[in-house]
Amino acid sequence: MPFLEILKDLVEGVDGAVGAAIMGPDGLAVEKYLGGGGGVGGGGYDIEAAGVEYGKVVEEALKAAKVLNLGVLEEITVGAGDSTVILRMAAPQYGYYIAFAMKAGSNVGRARYLLRRAALKARKEF
Repeated sequence: MPFLEILKDLVEGVDGAVGAAIMGPDGLAVEKYLGGGGGVGGGGYDIEAAGVEYGKVVEEALKAAKVLNLGVLEEITVGAGDSTVILRMAAPQYGYYIAFAMKAGSNVGRARYLLRRAALKARKEF
């Protein structure tokens, strides 16, 4: 299944979803998909930039998990103002992850479930 289709299914499966991107360890988006619901706070939302910036958080969390012998990092959720961003490892051995953004008040439980499924599908493509 192509990455774009995986991301489209994810974004369209959650009311209030803004967009999703598969991010590489180099900080570049492999693929991205923006929903038709507009941006957070009425403006545009740059999911790729969010993925890059939050990628720094992923990098530090990976290091901390290793130092503390916690196992493999799976997911990080960031709630900030008008949005929630969930970062889910898609291919942890290579450093690829999915950044998924949604408006505040969206169903985070459903988003996490669909994101977990999307990450498994993406993992098969790597």
